[in-house]
Amino acid sequence: MVQCNVLRVNAVEEREEYRDAVAEILRNVQHDHGVTLLDIAERIDVSLGTISNAANKKADLTAPFLKRIGKVFGASSLDPYVRSIGGRVMPTEADSAVDILPTIFSAGHQIATARTASSPGGTVETLSEKLGYLPELRRLRRETDALIAKIVEEAA
Repeated sequence: MVQCNVLRVNAVEEREEYRDAVAEILRNVQHDHGVTLLDIAERIDVSLGTISNAANKKADLTAPFLKRIGKVFGASSLDPYVRSIGGRVMPTEADSAVDILPTIFSAGHQIATARTASSPGGTVETLSEKLGYLPELRRLRRETDALIAKIVEEAA
């Protein structure tokens, strides 16, 4: 008789990691898109209670709703979940209407402003300043990923 080694995953830790990731997704969407949990619930067609429970790590958000978040708020919004397996999400189709230059300059300006001597942290950025420009950096990453997808499409 051959014995098989079976990998046993601690289901409690796995569920906690999933709920943490979903809660982070919801916080990021709120912060980056300036929306409330109610806005998210309405846009992905789920009850406010379901979104609220997911945001408070009291219940799991099912795969169809997670997929809707990615479709509505961008594939990269799912990065906290995919990060748990060492990855990140990149769009496969480009948005040809996006001009990346204004976002590059905006993000650069916000970082430069945070590094001025007259900023709250002086020439060293404070966490608060970094959190202030984080949404712009995420937007820049999304637009960079879209530009990469566009170049790949054109080259194919």
